Amino acid sequence: MNKVNVSIEIMGKTYQIKCPETEVDSLKKAARLLEEKMDNLRDHGSTLSTDKIAVIASLNLAHQIFLLEQTNYQATQTIHERLQDLHRKVDAALAENAQMELASAE
Repeated sequence: MNKVNVSIEIMGKTYQIKCPETEVDSLKKAARLLEEKMDNLRDHGSTLSTDKIAVIASLNLAHQIFLLEQTNYQATQTIHERLQDLHRKVDAALAENAQMELASAE
């Protein structure tokens, strides 16, 4: 996989990041999102240092990711349970059909 250098600017500072070519757009979007979160914290009258703003914004984003992963896991479990239920119903219907075929053959 080809890696490229990407310039990312967050709160006036430029960072050089290496990432796969295929992930440049998502890296830039992630940087914009982080900067938006940091700007929002700073604009709400916070007298925090840039480092603390970065940590709080990152924690907020990590928390959102955690909640999304939990939601995804729960949805996956629900789908899995529904598929198992459908599988049992199909098996029961096939078994019932086989019994009817046996009974009519006798």
